[in-house]
Amino acid sequence: MICSNLYLYSKGHTLLDMISLDVLRNKRPAVLALQNGRIFYGDGFGATANTNGEVVFTTFTATGYNQALTDPSNQGQIYSLTYPLIGNYGVPSWEKDASGIQKWFESNSIKCSGFVVHEKCNIPSHYESIKSIDEFLVEEKIPGIEGIDTRELTKILRTEGVQTGLLQVYESEEKILSEEEILKQVAQVEDPNLRHLVQEVSTEEPIIYNGRETIGTVVAVDCGIKNNILRELIKINLKIILVPYHTSYQDIMKYHPDGVFISNGPGDPKRCTETIEMAENLIENSIPTLGICLGNQILGLAAGGDTYKLKYGHRGGNKPVVDKRTGKAYITSQNHGFAVDTESLRQSHTGFLPLFENADDLTNEGVYHPTKPIFTVQFHPEGYPGPEDTTFLFDEFLRNMAVQAFTQRTLTGNSNGGKN
Repeated sequence: MICSNLYLYSKGHTLLDMISLDVLRNKRPAVLALQNGRIFYGDGFGATANTNGEVVFTTFTATGYNQALTDPSNQGQIYSLTYPLIGNYGVPSWEKDASGIQKWFESNSIKCSGFVVHEKCNIPSHYESIKSIDEFLVEEKIPGIEGIDTRELTKILRTEGVQTGLLQVYESEEKILSEEEILKQVAQVEDPNLRHLVQEVSTEEPIIYNGRETIGTVVAVDCGIKNNILRELIKINLKIILVPYHTSYQDIMKYHPDGVFISNGPGDPKRCTETIEMAENLIENSIPTLGICLGNQILGLAAGGDTYKLKYGHRGGNKPVVDKRTGKAYITSQNHGFAVDTESLRQSHTGFLPLFENADDLTNEGVYHPTKPIFTVQFHPEGYPGPEDTTFLFDEFLRNMAVQAFTQRTLTGNSNGGKN
């Protein structure tokens, strides 16, 4: 189906009045302004609102926008998609699966501050779609802008790095601010990474998810966990106890977990001081642990390494990584703006080694300990099914837990692994 801004269709219109002057007059002006002083003018969609945040881009293609919008890792970000046409298959309903997890989204709401596309589809076509991307953003009170040159925007962000910006959608007849006033506003925008973004998206109370036939228990530390990660952990028959990001090591151990998972999430990992301290104890006590994305950075810091901000981040579904143990390459899904400093990890003398490396820029994509059941990945193994599937990493996590439980039983002579 061809989707174009010429087809300004809304419910109730016939074919003859699809491009009527009334519809055309209802178009709303919108502005995207960057910290460097560059201003983009386009057409607004979604909510009529003013927002600000860190302007980033992703190379995800025509699919995945519903997941990107609701990914807690995107808290505080104005999210731009390089693919030119977004919204073809619409937006499904807020429907939960058998485990009580949102079936089609990564969280319970849109987490992006704003949305930037070259062109949105006004007439989506999919049997599960119940609304357009425009209607979705209106419901969630999130402004969007279309009709700008997203290629030019991407070039700026790749050359100068991601930066703060503002996005404003005006009413149809509202007067747009002057360039001087717009630039004055954008100069006052604070970098969202200075906020404790993890605190904004983490659960406040423990939540329990049970699979059909659970064979073990994992405590998942919620730094902004994606729903698809929860599903993968349930798929390998684990009971999940989702806890707030600041939960202490002692409180986690009260659940007698077989392993601990540290999730993805937004912002600067160094702000998660409680989580880093908890992870230091996981390392010291050799607790089977898996970290993904922000979880990789938190474990890297807990291992004595350092983290730094990437120039424009890794966001997209086509990022190549290489397993440092086997030399095998995988195409992965990624969504992060910070990375672990591999050299700092070597200098920490804690024994942790690089597990994966980015084939494009040689940045760290995971760490592991050769004698402890602890490893992490910077990419999302739950996010890219297909011939380069990396969901086997969840199976490795499960095996680490099983081996540790067997070892504990052997050492203690206790049939239940020493658990009370």
